[in-house]
Amino acid sequence: MLLVAVLVSSVVAVPARAAVAPANATAEERGRRSIELPQITAKAVFVADVTAGVELWSRSADEPLPPASTTKIVTALVARRSLDPEERVTIAPEDLVDPAVFSNAGLLPGDRLTVRDLLAAMLVASAGDAARALARTAGQRLAPPGVDPVAAFVEAMNQEAGRLGLVRSRFATPDGRDTSGQVATARELAIAAAELLADPLLAELVATARYAIAIEGPNARTVFLDNTNQLLGLPGVIGVKTGTSPVAGQCLVLAVRRGNDTLLVVLLGSVDRYGDARALLAWLDGRYRWVTLDSRSFPELAGLAGQGLVPAIVPTVLVPAEAVDWVGLVIQPPDAAQQRSGTVRLRFGTTDLAVVPLIRVGHDRQGR
Repeated sequence: MLLVAVLVSSVVAVPARAAVAPANATAEERGRRSIELPQITAKAVFVADVTAGVELWSRSADEPLPPASTTKIVTALVARRSLDPEERVTIAPEDLVDPAVFSNAGLLPGDRLTVRDLLAAMLVASAGDAARALARTAGQRLAPPGVDPVAAFVEAMNQEAGRLGLVRSRFATPDGRDTSGQVATARELAIAAAELLADPLLAELVATARYAIAIEGPNARTVFLDNTNQLLGLPGVIGVKTGTSPVAGQCLVLAVRRGNDTLLVVLLGSVDRYGDARALLAWLDGRYRWVTLDSRSFPELAGLAGQGLVPAIVPTVLVPAEAVDWVGLVIQPPDAAQQRSGTVRLRFGTTDLAVVPLIRVGHDRQGR
């Protein structure tokens, strides 16, 4: 089953057949594809190349489980719909959380900071006080008279989940604390994470290793927050969100770039989320290759670039590792006489994976 998600991307989606061995592959070639799956401690796993729209591996991906602070992905989506990043919020006593139990940014009543900084505190440091402040502030605008603002915000979270097609997930708090009835599936958290990554501000925040928030008010100060995602810094890792609670165990929604594609790895109920994630990434890199339409993969494109011709877009295609030699390039140069602009065909055997027009990129030789 393919991930149902929309990513803002210029990358050409690869047909699902690109990840399937050719029909005429030998038994030996097919056998080499059966790379042993890693031992994973998580109760639920979902792995997909969301740019290509291809599920790569899953286990119990549709089982509703406690999501812990991965809930804050949906909190961020709703806050972005309701609040301007530059508006300022004053922290209220009811925003605070028990620092001995919940992740927090050390906020105090009377602190004033921007919505942007609250989003950063929530997504970078998983701060529950920031999540509750965002929910209260946005909820005050959403709530009908006499309705608790945080309850109105949670209702908006579930409406957002419905808009995204999250049919098995249900949210009861903005900070993800263990609460009866609050569940999400690994697959549906991947859909929410893809939506988050389509927002430039949120995508920037979840990829930030350390963030400084400027707090005004009676206790003015600057607070430095470290990202709770210990895998940031690994090649290609760009987010997204951790979560931990006694009931949920260790949870992780991880986004990784391979070529121009984005992969999402979702783990719920793990006892070693980072070990699980590393094992899955190693397995993926052993089983697949991401081939990008650029001069690093195809040196002949450098020659075209020297003539001022480049592909109009730069897609990445996903293929089995043992079949990477089946990927080739067919160049049809421009023909002025026939008014053809020229194309490059990225092929898997005899199948076109992408047909991309060539465009001319000239340089002004007059120096203007």
